[in-house]
Amino acid sequence: LLLLLLGAGLAHRSGPLPLVLNTWPFKNATEAAWRTLASGGSALDAVEQGCAVCEREQCDGTVGFGGSPDELGETTLDAMIMDGTTMNVGAVGDLRRIKNAIGVARKVLEHTAHTLLVGESATKFAESMGFINEDLSTAASRALHSDWLARNCQPNHWRNVVPDPSKYCGPYKPPGILKQEGPTHKETGDNYGHDTIGMVVVHKMGRTAAGTSTNGIKFKIP
Repeated sequence: LLLLLLGAGLAHRSGPLPLVLNTWPFKNATEAAWRTLASGGSALDAVEQGCAVCEREQCDGTVGFGGSPDELGETTLDAMIMDGTTMNVGAVGDLRRIKNAIGVARKVLEHTAHTLLVGESATKFAESMGFINEDLSTAASRALHSDWLARNCQPNHWRNVVPDPSKYCGPYKPPGILKQEGPTHKETGDNYGHDTIGMVVVHKMGRTAAGTSTNGIKFKIP
């Protein structure tokens, strides 16, 4: 669907445009993207503004600060934005201490020859672009991490290590004789154990853009 929509702007100029699509019912994000288009903004502008709303509102706890702490209790962010005309992409991964991940991804797209910046390098880049360094943890994310520690770090994302990750917290190390095991993480099986905001925008002139922003999976390995 994404590829079809991104290609549509190159081949088709008629139909019910503009268009804003969102993976989940994050109404405020969709409305922000629509307002951006209505005020003359580009498809890229609309995707950035729509995803930024969810970053601020912490949509479903899967987007923005204060959600999905890693094993050390820190919330980190990932984001991507794509220009459907050029197919160029800007993205950040494991972004630390910067709230506006989609904004940083846009800067990667527009001001670098790279596709993806990660970790502290992404944070330093964001600071050079004028973004504010601030704590992404909240009382809720700290409580989530504390509860996870109290449950012997269950679930987690380790396997084939000692001590047994299905029973104990780390630190972990490889065993002397490797025994292949499945991951200890168990999927929740509902809408709230996965996913995040994904947005596709088609401008009235047919130009397209897509983006996503997330705080990742809970208790990931830092």
